[in-house]
Amino acid sequence: MQNERKHYDSPRSTDFRKDGVWAANLGFYLLWMEYLAVSPSYELARRFRANDLSEQELATLPADFEDVLAVYDDLGDVQRVRFLDWWSERALPVFGYKGSKPRVRKVDVLRSDRHRKAASRLQDFIEDDWTEQGQPNSMVVNIPVGLSKAQITRQLGKLIDGSLKERRVLPEPVAKYPLLGTRQRKDTLFRYLYVVWVRSAMPRQALWRVGARAKVSDTYSRELDPKVRIPRGELTYDRSVLSALTSRAWSRGIALAENAARGRFPSYDKVEHGLEPNLNDSWTLISSRRRWKKKLGRSES
Repeated sequence: MQNERKHYDSPRSTDFRKDGVWAANLGFYLLWMEYLAVSPSYELARRFRANDLSEQELATLPADFEDVLAVYDDLGDVQRVRFLDWWSERALPVFGYKGSKPRVRKVDVLRSDRHRKAASRLQDFIEDDWTEQGQPNSMVVNIPVGLSKAQITRQLGKLIDGSLKERRVLPEPVAKYPLLGTRQRKDTLFRYLYVVWVRSAMPRQALWRVGARAKVSDTYSRELDPKVRIPRGELTYDRSVLSALTSRAWSRGIALAENAARGRFPSYDKVEHGLEPNLNDSWTLISSRRRWKKKLGRSES
């Protein structure tokens, strides 16, 4: 159908809000989903709910498996679902914030021939929009629209700068699984994820080769060819450094995945009961999902 959305469509404004819930930073939630897809704990939860675990596997579940199951029951299977479908159906209700997103808006226009209803419109705004936004500290300002934009901007800046710093804080929205911060660069988070993908695809290769292929270092990855043959016993500083950087990136990628499976993202904290992936099993999962995405793309093109 012509109006049917494609898996590669860009998010629309309606993807950020639904049924009185709103969210921002969709890029971080896309990464959250991708990390869930490589988490060994989350994969166990998927198979557990599908009654697909052996007796031996059931006997070796992580001690905090109930926490992982709780997240799985909220977010569901991420192996065979498009992001925007998953976001709308499963993720937004638990990642989103209830109410309206705080924003600047016009309440009314005052003119000499129409000002009597302004007070009631302000009262309506206070009772409706402002309350739905969580009653953030706000400033009621008179802006003579005849002033230049530069004058308005300068005077508004002075008013805001003159207000107490502690009042310039939005109320903390409440979500079941809030982001633990957006200071982490998305490209860094993706780089760690890519290292997990590449190492899973190259389980028998030296770490420096994985790092060179995954471009884990802007400096050392460019200097080394992951396919070159190395004479036995030959060691170089560059390969040693790249191995260490790749090892750290792998550890951070797995920590991000195992924390994501427990409702925490992005977090590099060590997960006490987190699992280390079996590289062969991990690649089977990753490659299978990749083939499904390619097939889906061909069917929708």
